Amino acid sequence: MPSDTARTETASVPAASIPPAAQTATVDQAVPSVLAAADLVVHGQPVAHLHSGGRLPAIRAPRPYLHPVASLGGAVLTEAEPMDHLHHLGLSVAFSDLNGSNFWGGSTYTADGPAMLPNHGTQVPVDWVQDRYGDGKDGSSSSSVSGTVSWRSAAGIELAVETRSITALAHPEAKIWGLTLESVMVPGAGADALAVSSSAVKGRKGAGYGGIFWRFPRGTGQPLILSAAGAGEEAAHGSRSPWLSITMFQAGGPVTVILAQHASLAGSAKYPWFIRAKDYLGAGPAVAWSEPARADRFHPLELSLHAVIHDGPVETSDRALDLLRNHPNLTSLSLSDRTP
Repeated sequence: MPSDTARTETASVPAASIPPAAQTATVDQAVPSVLAAADLVVHGQPVAHLHSGGRLPAIRAPRPYLHPVASLGGAVLTEAEPMDHLHHLGLSVAFSDLNGSNFWGGSTYTADGPAMLPNHGTQVPVDWVQDRYGDGKDGSSSSSVSGTVSWRSAAGIELAVETRSITALAHPEAKIWGLTLESVMVPGAGADALAVSSSAVKGRKGAGYGGIFWRFPRGTGQPLILSAAGAGEEAAHGSRSPWLSITMFQAGGPVTVILAQHASLAGSAKYPWFIRAKDYLGAGPAVAWSEPARADRFHPLELSLHAVIHDGPVETSDRALDLLRNHPNLTSLSLSDRTP
């Protein structure tokens, strides 16, 4: 089992290099009360490995994260603890400022610029359960892991309680699978309400990151980025496009991840997209893009991200939408959401 501090190469690798799953028969398996690790499986093949994050140093804001996430062809689509940002952890839920605590890792943006502060929080997964469903007669399969996450400040105060589920799903097209991450957060015992801020809210232009964040590998060339707002990073960044497509070019060939925020893709996304492709490649919904997001016990903070992982390029909006339509957790797409 990989340790929480081990790095994995980001080049295309055989799917067998992903930690093997235990069983593919239909089972309800109780994961230890504090999650150690788990695998997500599609067609009997491991496609994602979930770490608890418990062995990470405090400066990286320890938290559960998926790494590696791989295509069915074996291309690794996450990066964890890269040298440019050691606190970037594959696919995770993270905020740079939740009630004054840094759950992103690294420095905190202040009025005087970035500063390393002793304010890093920790996410502790508890009471998680893993469900695996073996291949049926039609060849379909899926697996999921779900449970509670306790968000604790550096002083150990529980600021938030989150219910999170992560599901890997078969896709009707070959060499493709779907992923869904859903999160609902309410204040914990140590808080009456939740306030999510970001570096952008504090004055750093364009730095509205925070929410569900996917750190991708760089690949061998410039990625191809498409959205309903147009082609390229500048068009997608800050847009509320209902979908976002990122094709990466790796040694083994092109591979694409298509993202959406809603089960129903008609209309605009709930949150603007944060995407960066120059210094590194990463993307996700930005909860506090330009102003703080607030929640309480009666109005929880709800996040979701749906992905289609495809061994191949996606070069047009028509192709992106066709693949998204067949994600088992997504419904109809509006024709008006097509890029001109």
